[in-house]
Amino acid sequence: MKYNLLGTTMQMLNMELDEGEIIVSESGRMVFMSDNVKMKTEAKGGLWAGMKRKFAGESFFLVNFSSAAGKAVLSFGSEFPGKIIPMKLAQSEEIIAQKDAFLCSENSVTMDAGWTRKIGAGFLGGEGLILIKVKGPGMAFFNVGGEISEIKLEAGQKIRVDTGNLAMFDASVQYDVERVKGIKNIIWGGEGLFLATCTGPGRVWVQSMPVSELAGKLAEYMPGRGRGGAGGVAAGAILGGMLAGGRR
Repeated sequence: MKYNLLGTTMQMLNMELDEGEIIVSESGRMVFMSDNVKMKTEAKGGLWAGMKRKFAGESFFLVNFSSAAGKAVLSFGSEFPGKIIPMKLAQSEEIIAQKDAFLCSENSVTMDAGWTRKIGAGFLGGEGLILIKVKGPGMAFFNVGGEISEIKLEAGQKIRVDTGNLAMFDASVQYDVERVKGIKNIIWGGEGLFLATCTGPGRVWVQSMPVSELAGKLAEYMPGRGRGGAGGVAAGAILGGMLAGGRR
């Protein structure tokens, strides 16, 4: 499999598949494909696995793309302004990602949804109770909002991240949340009540613009956005459709 990324803020992922190669994608993200590409849609892993993916913000069904004969061309698009991150995962290497981050992968990669290690982290953190677990071997591609920064943590090294800006991290990283200290910081700091804490060893990827924050800023400019009014409901529906990107 060969691939290249085009664009900056609304990227496209173009691939060239050899016969026998399979790419597994979230439903609704394919942009174009050559006429020798075969599609097979299935609830990979069964009913329970599909339900967990749905709870984690991914699609219940996944789509297998493969070449029917010879080389085939396939393209996927960003779901929102941000970056597509390619990762070559080794055998048993595991990445924990925010909900809705998975774009596509080789067939050898497995994807599952798992509970956060601590219930408090799930209720109070920006990622929710369920996160996406992507395990190698193989290539996997993630789509996150805004710009991305990779931070490498040594054993015992800790960073604090705004809960909405934590995009993904190695499974070796310990993830938790803690309350912001100081009354003034809580009231006027603008960072909310809690921050995510990540303790090494491992890598952490942080994003500059969470999708929820982007939606909130766009909503400010939607007409008739009065609280609880029909305009606000309509704006939410429009934004939901835009960010869903045609997902089925």
